[in-house]
Amino acid sequence: MTGASAPAPRPLTRDLWLAAALALGVMAVMLAIYWPAIATMGFRDGDDALRLVQVRDLIAGQSWFDTTQYRINPPSGGLMHWSRLIDAQIAALILMLEPLIGRAAAEQWVVALYPPLLLLPLFLAIALVLRRLSDDRAVVATGLLFAATTVTFLHYFVPLRIDHHNWQTILSTLMLAIALGAADRRHGLLAGAVMSLHLVVSLEALPYLLLFGGIFALAWLRDAAAGARFLSFVATLALGAPLLLLATRGWDGVAGDWCDAWSRPFQSGAAVAALILIGGARLAPVRRDWRVRFGLIAVAGAAGAAVFAWQNPLCLAGPFGALEPLVRDYWYVNVLEGRPVWRQAAPAMALLLAPSLVGLALCWRIWRRAAPGPAKARWETMLIVLAASCLLSVLIARTTAVTHVYALPALALTGVALWRHGQSRRSPLARIGASLAVLLVVPPVLGQIATSAVGMIAPATRTEKKPVAPCPAPADLALLARRATGLVLSGIDIGPMLLVATPHAVVATGHHRNHAAMNRVIGAFAATPADAEAIVAAARADYLFVCPGQPEMENVAKSFPAGLAAVLASERVPSWLEPVAMPQRSAGRLYRVRRGGS
Repeated sequence: MTGASAPAPRPLTRDLWLAAALALGVMAVMLAIYWPAIATMGFRDGDDALRLVQVRDLIAGQSWFDTTQYRINPPSGGLMHWSRLIDAQIAALILMLEPLIGRAAAEQWVVALYPPLLLLPLFLAIALVLRRLSDDRAVVATGLLFAATTVTFLHYFVPLRIDHHNWQTILSTLMLAIALGAADRRHGLLAGAVMSLHLVVSLEALPYLLLFGGIFALAWLRDAAAGARFLSFVATLALGAPLLLLATRGWDGVAGDWCDAWSRPFQSGAAVAALILIGGARLAPVRRDWRVRFGLIAVAGAAGAAVFAWQNPLCLAGPFGALEPLVRDYWYVNVLEGRPVWRQAAPAMALLLAPSLVGLALCWRIWRRAAPGPAKARWETMLIVLAASCLLSVLIARTTAVTHVYALPALALTGVALWRHGQSRRSPLARIGASLAVLLVVPPVLGQIATSAVGMIAPATRTEKKPVAPCPAPADLALLARRATGLVLSGIDIGPMLLVATPHAVVATGHHRNHAAMNRVIGAFAATPADAEAIVAAARADYLFVCPGQPEMENVAKSFPAGLAAVLASERVPSWLEPVAMPQRSAGRLYRVRRGGS
């Protein structure tokens, strides 16, 4: 013993410990709240249920490079654009636990623990962002506390949410942390690697590629030395994304011609742009004159866009450009999380917009008041990123989760400033009042104030709606699982639940690569019973399962009052369907399809 005291932990180390402690605390609360759903494997989103089906098939021996779901639209199967990078993590955890507790329990524990465990990397990334914007530990701690209460992105991390949206939030946050770092080659390499992973997980990363690529390009225009970051980012992305595709999807993934995944059209455009940028950057005039650099970026961008359009012009219409009218009108437009914010209900719109816009206003104020120097430059980057993210979240509501993460630094710094201002007041009442003002920048409080204000300005019209039991309920699925294995024609939204809980196949689920099968299913429920019989027979379905009270069926029944959905909702049964007795209080209805009078 020397008697010397141990060195104090570095500030970032303390921040990371706080982030880990908060993540574990939130995880414990989530497990307590969601335990009933965990016990019944009650997935609330079809993507999460189908992800588990994909993982089971991978464990059972399906090729790593084959992500086709063969229990959708058999025998050819339903094409899926999801990444094995997510499947691999879940499968590995199940295989680790299976020898100890058995397959069923292993699955249950993994779907319960895996999503909230991802709060650890998320909160660590948030801590890094906060630390790069402020060396005030109170700001970092406040930002993490705000993060632990912001349900608009935490809901992607609750038990059973095993799809990739949580990873999208993590990777988008990491990109911000990197963008706030030094404009050197190391950060460019890191950014290229993270963005490659982001794009391979989901093409929804494309706007963030344009955003952060634009941030790095702007820095290069201002300072030639920042080209080290921009060009290393471009080079790493041009090489990293195809290598990841090759590792996870094989050659078909690299050479495939898809509009909903990072594939040949996108990769070709990115490669051409990268070659022009890297080659042109070697020229002396580019290093000397920002206008020449601007011209080079413009030429590279135009060439990349032209190659992309040439490779597959259909991709100019977006990933949903090929949807049939029925699929677009009765599925796509009802997936509200992928729609613009103005398509949401007024209270939801307020909840989504309030933290974003307040955070943006406060970020602008902080940037404007900051003294010139590196700190102001970092807040300028933060302001540009948050403004672009706000615009994106107005166009695609789901991206609000990332926007609310990006708003945390401005909200946290303002919250700490308000608190300290309140504590400096002499009057106890003034201290209390000023300190309570901190609540105005807490994200969930902001959202609640906004939704309450909307409710007072435009009260929602009260409509008496009959309560609908969950459908399909566990008892429904158990009954269906006991029937002879066959093909089920059901609403596309509930298809994944049938796949995960029964051995049956389904005609279609709500996954757009299989839009032709989706069109057949919606068409069957919209058609008259006589016409629907022919559609169901052509699909060779053995069973028909419906949840009449759910929006999917109600929308079709309302639009087609003579259609099969409306007929079944009125408890009339066509002669070619044989009702199967359901459990008491079931909201679902199961029918056996009679073939040739049998």
